[in-house]
Amino acid sequence: MRKKLWKHIILGLVSFLIVGILVGYVPYILTSYLFEIWGFKLSDWVVSTINGILGFLIASIVMSLLFIFLRPKRDRYLQPIVESMKRIGNGEFDEAHLNEKTIKGYSMQFLSKNVNQMAEELTLRDKLNQEFISNVSHEIQSPLTAIKGFTHMLRNPQLTTAERNHYIDIIEKESNRLSNLSKNMQKLSWLEEMNTDIKKENFRLDQQIREVVLTMEYQWSQKDIELSVQLEEVQYIGNEELLSQVWMNLLDNAIKFTQKNGQIHLELTKTQREIVVKITDNGIGMAEEEQLRIFERFYKSDRSRNRQKKGSGLGLSIVQKIVELHNGNIVVSSIPSEGTTFTVTLSI
Repeated sequence: MRKKLWKHIILGLVSFLIVGILVGYVPYILTSYLFEIWGFKLSDWVVSTINGILGFLIASIVMSLLFIFLRPKRDRYLQPIVESMKRIGNGEFDEAHLNEKTIKGYSMQFLSKNVNQMAEELTLRDKLNQEFISNVSHEIQSPLTAIKGFTHMLRNPQLTTAERNHYIDIIEKESNRLSNLSKNMQKLSWLEEMNTDIKKENFRLDQQIREVVLTMEYQWSQKDIELSVQLEEVQYIGNEELLSQVWMNLLDNAIKFTQKNGQIHLELTKTQREIVVKITDNGIGMAEEEQLRIFERFYKSDRSRNRQKKGSGLGLSIVQKIVELHNGNIVVSSIPSEGTTFTVTLSI
């Protein structure tokens, strides 16, 4: 590629030199010869003007001839790129890939490389959109099927009061599940549109986390979980409401995936450059392949986790987006059957 680049640079310099000679010297030699034959004696300004006009005409003629001569070759090189762009426009991303080895010319190869990159990105985006639609359909279909089935069963006049109430509770639970799914999708969409334009204020981050722990006391006390807290006093400028959702979601996950009589530890530390929040449990943990996908939309880990938690798979996606809006990052480390640690790092 470097040899081809140098080749084009040298060719360009030679072309520039030739055009410079045609524009600068040819008109001068031509007018000097003609004026000498005809016996004209003109001022230097007039001669320079005539030379400039002749140079412009010669350059225009040369460029036009080059354009006419190179047009078929240019069209031949551009044709596969044009065809590829048409396929991309028609949504045929997989068929739009160009063989860069068959494309000649440095600029054409550069253009084809960018077209291929665009086609690959659009292919990936299309697959993600299809997967998103499939996941949404699946998440909606499951509770709708349950609601439809138990509604039909409620028509049975021989049901006991206990059975009827049981079916009504299931319908209510699945309806809430649908409602939460809709709210979470709207929330995630809103966060993505927000970009970095979020309202920020100064507040005590340690007090916020402590309040979240107290708010969720019923959940962790019901499982007799030993919850320890180690929080440094930290003033932080951010969106208090959004960050509260982060701690609630992460603590909720830790509680649900920790067995009875388990342990959860919350830690808040601060350095000169960053704030670090760690939420560690000794729960069921997760495999390495799960950790790589845990922040994907609608991703749910293995069945053992799903039996304990029935969610939409959007919670951690929302958490990650909120953290990113605060110029931070979140990572997970986990060992199956030993526990999980979520680490949130916020820049100061």
